[in-house]
Amino acid sequence: MKKIRINLFIICLLGVLAEVCAQESTWREMPYFLKGYEKQYKKSPKEAALSWFKDARFGLFVHWGPASLYGQGEWVMYNNRIPIKEYEQKAREFKGDKFNAQDYVNLALDANMKYITFVIKHHDGFALWDSKASDYNSVKYPSGRDFLKELSIACKKAGLGLFIYYSVGLDWHHPYYIPNTMYDPARPHYTKTPEEYKYSKPEDFKHYMNFAKTQIMELCTMYGPIAGFWFDTVGGVYQYSDLFNIQEVYDMIHAIQPHALVVFKTGANGNEDFITGERHFGSLAPVFKSVGLPKKVQDAADYSWQNNKAKPAELNIPIQSLGWGYHSSPKQRQKSAKEVMDLLDYCAKVNANLLLNIGPRPDGTILEENVRVLKEVGRKLKKDGFPRLNTKDYMKYRDSAKQERPKEKENQTAN
Repeated sequence: MKKIRINLFIICLLGVLAEVCAQESTWREMPYFLKGYEKQYKKSPKEAALSWFKDARFGLFVHWGPASLYGQGEWVMYNNRIPIKEYEQKAREFKGDKFNAQDYVNLALDANMKYITFVIKHHDGFALWDSKASDYNSVKYPSGRDFLKELSIACKKAGLGLFIYYSVGLDWHHPYYIPNTMYDPARPHYTKTPEEYKYSKPEDFKHYMNFAKTQIMELCTMYGPIAGFWFDTVGGVYQYSDLFNIQEVYDMIHAIQPHALVVFKTGANGNEDFITGERHFGSLAPVFKSVGLPKKVQDAADYSWQNNKAKPAELNIPIQSLGWGYHSSPKQRQKSAKEVMDLLDYCAKVNANLLLNIGPRPDGTILEENVRVLKEVGRKLKKDGFPRLNTKDYMKYRDSAKQERPKEKENQTAN
């Protein structure tokens, strides 16, 4: 079995490498979204991309996948301890028959956004593209569609940058991800270990990382120039940095697409290109301490924050009050245009972009209230412009333990 797994990995990798060779000229051309940054791109593709990113100011985050079928947010498989086979069967109902990539692009343009960050594999492991590494994807399932391809084409036509969200730090579906005895969120807390889970020793984890690297290489080579990768979640990477060896992933991405930016929350190892704060900035050490993770994790979080805190930044936050993916609870509320403008004011104060998340319905349609609010925000921005960036003393606000970000009216779960 071990030889079979290795051979399958090699076959997948060779297929992807062939794709790289076939598209080599594509990576030598300046990415479409960097139009206007030609001079800087000739000197340094990465610096050109960072300049574009800092100028972008506003982006659309999209959490969407099979979890939306439950209407309970994106952590439903973990929270409800849904068995793997049951979740797989439910995922067959996920068809996205009303998903129209142009609707998302139009909404981003109407809101005066410059990029979209699309969740193409969340912690449930289901892929929204034509992955050769696993049949657990939207093309092989009844929907029969490559949603990432559709969105990448629409973004290119509109000149919008496309970031790819990929959950490398959690995968509840893959047989060789670590067990929750090693890292609590690693698996749903089933009363009995499912037969699908095969991990038994640290050496087994390489099967998961080979799988993840194969998928990430696909994403680097199959969809043209991308703005970058948005990785999640970081706690397990801190705790088992030797198993993940995340720098290898970064190096692979930059070797294929030199301009592509890499972000992993406020940092997995301190070598990220920019930071993204989930609702706030600062080291994640206090969060990990509060949930009982070891000092090694807290120290790694502090180290990454200290290394990264002055880099270009983004605040990611949902427009909704409950979760990040679709949530049908009657308690769910959506932010108003004023609340979004207040967030843009705060982001200007800390010299950061705003990445605002929406959770579409299972069929792929966007909530009408989200459309209404974002169009109103876009009209305000087109009339008055973005709030002026604080480029002088922003670090005292970004690094402050008591940040003055506008308060939200509901508690929200992490993505």
